[in-house]
Amino acid sequence: MARDLTGNAIKKQTFVQGAAIIAAAHIMIKFIGAAYKIPLDGLILKTEGMGIYGAAYTIYNWMFMISTAGLPVAVSKMVAESAALRNYADAKKIFSISRGLMFIIGLCGSAVLFFGASMFAEALAAPSAKYTIMTMAPSLFFVAMMSSYRGFFQGLSNMTPTAISEVIEALGKLVVGITLALAFIGYGVQWGAAGAIGGVTIGTVLGLIALLVYSAFARRKLPEFSRAALSKGKSCAVVRTGRQILKQLVYIAIPITLGVSVFTLTSLIDTAMVMNLLKGLGHVEAERLSMYGYLLRAITMFNMPPTIISAIAISVVPAIASALALGNKWLASETAKSALRITILISVPCAVGLCVLASPILRLLYHDSGYYQLLNIMGLAVAMVTIVQVGNAILQANGRVWTPVLNMLVGGFVKIFVNYTLVGNPAINIYGAPVGTFLCYFTVAVLNLIAIKRITGIKYEAADFLIRPLASGIVMGVATDLTYKFVNNALGNYIIAMGAAMVAAAGIYFAMLFLVRAVKKEDVLLLPKGKYIYAMLQRARLMK
Repeated sequence: MARDLTGNAIKKQTFVQGAAIIAAAHIMIKFIGAAYKIPLDGLILKTEGMGIYGAAYTIYNWMFMISTAGLPVAVSKMVAESAALRNYADAKKIFSISRGLMFIIGLCGSAVLFFGASMFAEALAAPSAKYTIMTMAPSLFFVAMMSSYRGFFQGLSNMTPTAISEVIEALGKLVVGITLALAFIGYGVQWGAAGAIGGVTIGTVLGLIALLVYSAFARRKLPEFSRAALSKGKSCAVVRTGRQILKQLVYIAIPITLGVSVFTLTSLIDTAMVMNLLKGLGHVEAERLSMYGYLLRAITMFNMPPTIISAIAISVVPAIASALALGNKWLASETAKSALRITILISVPCAVGLCVLASPILRLLYHDSGYYQLLNIMGLAVAMVTIVQVGNAILQANGRVWTPVLNMLVGGFVKIFVNYTLVGNPAINIYGAPVGTFLCYFTVAVLNLIAIKRITGIKYEAADFLIRPLASGIVMGVATDLTYKFVNNALGNYIIAMGAAMVAAAGIYFAMLFLVRAVKKEDVLLLPKGKYIYAMLQRARLMK
């Protein structure tokens, strides 16, 4: 049995339970987020208000990543190392130092966002977003404070406080955000957007309160932090100075922050560029905010499939790392190949479904299918972003942490160039933005695949990685389109037609995968409960 640095047996079920807790919380948050965003968009703010909301949130997200992306990970890593050595005094000191650091960073970030709101709004060619940005500014402080607590408990392999605070934060955003948006929309769309953002800020306050309460009760019960444990000579033998801890926190956090910030900065530049290019084409603020609001709807749908694929990205890292630690490069490369194949097989139907059913999906969710062509194009980019997601994980598992960052940077430049070229064209305007997104992720995916081949030596068989999945996707897409049109014409009900088309799509794609033998034994075995699934497929004579 594997053991940690103290010689204690590693309880792997702890990690599984932690992952399950976070996964359950994220599923709940997705539903809460849908209950917040869909009525906010379709019934209260409409596309113009969501354009203001999205512009403000883009600024906030960039500042948030700079302020908090790397430090929680650094805290978690350092606390875990100290706790593994039973050096609990050092772990407590790491938490104290990080909390002070996050207090300063959060306070400064909030001040910059609040007092620079007018400047940021003008840079985005969205002056109406000024008060929305100001309303969101305090949340940066509360999120920073939450990050230190979350990182500390995650370092102790305790995911419960993170999950609880995230769910409470989401519920606060939902209840308060919708209430304030309804209360202020009568004063103008910009005030309605500010009210909705107010829900985000109050949500972060409630999330921090939940963490403080949990910490006050839970830490008293942790035997590791009892007076007896802290007073042991062995536990307190190597307690680093505040300067040493601060130096290591920054050393670990900076590359993580830079890596995460690449695309948030690109998105910020992208938003500013799109808004200013539309302004240059003669669109007044209300028009360009509305057009950007329609784009945000497509982006919201585009962001859903990667949540499914993230499970593969998470599981593939330890699988490859374990194989490499045992010196089994063949197993590592085969695991990488299977992960990529599974990713492609899952992402293709998601991409085709969003592309073919873009209009009825938007009509169902927002009662408005305007600019549905944005989702037509954005849907195709789903396949690319999921390959990027898993490709990044494979490269990181192989110790190439900077390669994904550099590749994403190249993709960011491609996105900016394409946007400048297409969005600035009056005949294309806003429709150029999703094209830029597709080409951006396509570029990164290709660069990642080249890097993976160079590092691992794996070979990409055209039949497995391209021809079979693509053939299955095309047949599924044609069947989906024909089914939707037939049922819609026969019954005159687009909701029933969409449901029938989705059922047909799932059945036909599943049948095609086994008909063209796109699924392999090693792919199935890589999945959770893989042996059980493979045995079932064998009994059904779908696999040998």
